[in-house]
Amino acid sequence: MMVSNYTTGIPGRKVACIVLSLLMTGSVQAQTESKKGGAHIGIVYPVSSHGTKALESTNNFSFHLLAGASKNETGFAFSGFSNVVLGNASGVLFAGFSNHMYGKPSGAQFAGFMNVMGEAGGTQMAGFMNLSKGTTGSQFAGFTNLSKGSGGKFQAAGFLNMAKNSGTQLAGFMNIGQDVHTQVGGFLNIAKKVKGVQIGFINIADSGTPIGLVNIVKNGEMAARVTVDELGSVIAGFRSGGRKIYGVLGVGYNGKTSKSMYAVEAAIGAHFDVSEYFRMNAELASTQLDDFKKGDFFRGSLRVFPSFRIGNQLEVFAGPTFNYAYFDIASGKGMDLVNHFMWSEKAGSDHFQGLYIGALGGVSWRLK
Repeated sequence: MMVSNYTTGIPGRKVACIVLSLLMTGSVQAQTESKKGGAHIGIVYPVSSHGTKALESTNNFSFHLLAGASKNETGFAFSGFSNVVLGNASGVLFAGFSNHMYGKPSGAQFAGFMNVMGEAGGTQMAGFMNLSKGTTGSQFAGFTNLSKGSGGKFQAAGFLNMAKNSGTQLAGFMNIGQDVHTQVGGFLNIAKKVKGVQIGFINIADSGTPIGLVNIVKNGEMAARVTVDELGSVIAGFRSGGRKIYGVLGVGYNGKTSKSMYAVEAAIGAHFDVSEYFRMNAELASTQLDDFKKGDFFRGSLRVFPSFRIGNQLEVFAGPTFNYAYFDIASGKGMDLVNHFMWSEKAGSDHFQGLYIGALGGVSWRLK
């Protein structure tokens, strides 16, 4: 049996020896052939059909079990772990972990973890990160795209995009740029010059149109305000934005019910200038009232109100609001707050919803 087991192991060893022999034979031949064109097959540099000349080769097809290295790739290249291209890559690169391109890749690069490149065109997709000196194409990453120069036409990342210049940046958390067209971030957008819009919770820029709750714009407006509505809620808020679009964050108090409730408000609004001292405002607002015990009260509002400026900083405003209310029935807080619905019905077994008309008034003091 021992002899039988030994002899059955010989074919596997022979196959391995044959593969290595072919690769070494190909390596010797490659060193005497042209450095351009053809296929490049191997395991890991320099165990490949091009051997030590691989770093001088230009290939239209490459396949490596672990890692491949070449000067240029003009077609298709695949490596189980990593591709290294010292020059240009105009084809398609696939790597289980990473692609490293030190020239000017212009094709498409796909990596399980990251793409690292110089000045790039085409498309880069990575499970974690794309790192480049600059790009004119598009980048997609599970976590971050980092570019020292241009971010190209489009950057999309699960967490962060950073580039000097970019067309559109889309990130789950934050975008950072200098000259950009559009930024859409789940939390924060930072730029110097914005040609289009910024959409995020916080937007910071010298110019452009921010759409968020906190907007710090060099040529925009910031103001503190206090409002009172038909529910008896008094809310202190911070208004910030550009010349047209603005956001509001506020906190306050409501003592109309038997138990005092705290208020949190968020709104997106727009100014419509009529004259130097008079303008119309429209807002979409969300207000939550809660005593942090049993019961909840939510209100969504469309507000339209005129605003009169007194001097350079003080504004007085008031107008009607169109509201949707949603609250639990058991606590009775909703009925204490609103009792004049245009339309109402039960929402499930324990909640109530309805539409009603209200009013809002307040004053604001311009900070910037």
